Amino acid sequence: MRLLLLAAGFLLASAAPSLAQRIYCPIPEDGVWVNPDANPKEISRIEVESRCEDDQVHVRVRAFTSCIPRDCKWGWTKAEMRSDGVIQVLLIGFLSSKQISLKAFGDLLDTRVINIVNDLSEPRTDRTYNLQRK
Repeated sequence: MRLLLLAAGFLLASAAPSLAQRIYCPIPEDGVWVNPDANPKEISRIEVESRCEDDQVHVRVRAFTSCIPRDCKWGWTKAEMRSDGVIQVLLIGFLSSKQISLKAFGDLLDTRVINIVNDLSEPRTDRTYNLQRK
């Protein structure tokens, strides 16, 4: 009888972590987010797509920066979901790159952008934006 209870306890203990890590899609960051007050070269729009497959979240992100006459577009890039729930993506361009961290809070997307000049001729800049769900 004790052996049966012990086996049942181990079974429940091993099942508990998998229940705690259950994945739901789409993730809260999924969708289109806009910054209507973006200045030139600032993030004006973020698009996030997510899908769940084999108990894993697959995320891709596309960013837009304010340009004239129309916004500049960074292509779709695979993103990583960190253990704290923040989505992180590195957008690599010819002259500069952007490391972006995203976290949704209701209808706001907290967006932290670290701009990196690829030849290191200028220091990194760090800005945070609150984008609105479109």
